[in-house]
Amino acid sequence: MSFSDSYCRSQILSKRDCLSFSTLSCLSKKITDNLRGLEEYQTSRIPLIYVSFRSEVDTHQLIIERLNSGLEVAVPKTDVTNRRLETYLLRDWGKDLRPGAYGILEPDVKVASLIQPSQIDIVVVPGSVFDRQCGRYGYGGGYYDRFLSIEAPQALRIGLAFSLQVLPEIPLKTHDQGMDIIVTESEILRCNRKANP
Repeated sequence: MSFSDSYCRSQILSKRDCLSFSTLSCLSKKITDNLRGLEEYQTSRIPLIYVSFRSEVDTHQLIIERLNSGLEVAVPKTDVTNRRLETYLLRDWGKDLRPGAYGILEPDVKVASLIQPSQIDIVVVPGSVFDRQCGRYGYGGGYYDRFLSIEAPQALRIGLAFSLQVLPEIPLKTHDQGMDIIVTESEILRCNRKANP
């Protein structure tokens, strides 16, 4: 990561962290409402949805809603040793999660079911910075970049972001994986990723 990438990421995350709890909640609801309106999401069989942490777009209600509706939903577990994401089906929000790597709620391997990434049709992705061409910066660990490029290349990629996280353009490295769709509180950006790798 270059200095400019790191600086850009820290600047945007600092702005995001300054949002009040009520603003985060209000904007997150608008973003997840926009996500629910997407045909791709409505027809998804097994989406992988990140479990939000701190000032990320809140996904907790989205996951709980699928569980309550009897729909399948997978969540990621961070394998820090091998620097990869594992994917587990969630059955019960209250019983299947526990604090894991970095303090983020993760599936408890004793009760949640491990599934193959090839079974996932949508990945709902967090990030620090996005751009209008559906470029994305993560948090520096490369977990989602590796997962999307190697383990779940078939999945549609949907980034959730507050508008303040979306810049006109960010310089990407070859390993930075682009999104197919970015959903914010005010718009939905669609990119033909496969035509513009």
